[in-house]
Parts: sequence; C-alpha cells; structure tokens
Amino acid sequence: MGKKVNTDSVMFHYHYLTRDFISIQNVAGYETLKSKGLELVENDSLRLKIIGLYEYDYNILRKLEEEYHEMQFQKNYFKELNNILAPHFNFDSTGAASGIELPLYMDDIQKKKSLLYLWKIQNNRDFILTYYLQIEKSINEVRNQIQKEING
Repeated sequence: MGKKVNTDSVMFHYHYLTRDFISIQNVAGYETLKSKGLELVENDSLRLKIIGLYEYDYNILRKLEEEYHEMQFQKNYFKELNNILAPHFNFDSTGAASGIELPLYMDDIQKKKSLLYLWKIQNNRDFILTYYLQIEKSINEVRNQIQKEING
C-alpha cells in the first residue's frame, strides 16, 4: 500500500490512453493531378486505385479519427477514468504528477467500468490500426504500380 510507481511510464501512458488523434494526409500531389486532369494517368487500373486511395480510403480514415463518436477517447473516456484514477495520483510541490499509489483500491463498479473503458479503447485502437495497415498496403500497391508504369 502507498507504493509509488515511476511517473515516466505511468503518466506517459495515462496521457496517451485517452488522447484523440487527427488524420493528416499530404494530398497536394493528388490535388495537382486532379487540377491537371486525372486522365493524365493513362492506366485505368492505376487511376482508379489513386482515386480510391485519396477519395475513399483517406476520407474514411479522417472520418474515423475525427468524427466517429466511439473514437473520441478524450470525450468518451477521460472524465470517467480520471474520476477513478486521479485520487491515487501523487503530485510534487510544483503540481506535476510524481507517481501513483498502488494497489489501486476500487469498488466493484469502478473496477468494471474501468475495465470496460479500457476494453473499448483497445478494441477501437486495434480497429483503426488495422485500417491504417490496409491503407498502407494500398499506398504500396499504388507506389509499385507507378514504378512499373515508369519503368515500362
């Protein structure tokens, strides 16, 4: 009881646990291509893959990160988790978190809520990471097809 944990790890993870993210994509090249005319890409298959990547995949990613309610971790989970965890944090004289007391004593309802929030966060992060991997695969396919077109 009263055991302190190194803040370097706990506070880092606590900070990122409920942090929201925004999707930033560099679409300048695609916008230039659109303004010059997508017909410049003569290979129909490649042109469709490029359009799909920028018009569909990136748009879905942005919507998931910024608009999908379940992915708004700060709004959905921070307050509740903070209410449960904050009483266990220790602070130094400057007000900076300096550790957390373990074990965490929670009643059954707090424990179940915390575990449910953590489960939801993990599943949603796993889902978005899977989508990122799919987009990365699409990017690599487009890149490889462009290289084939360039190399003849």
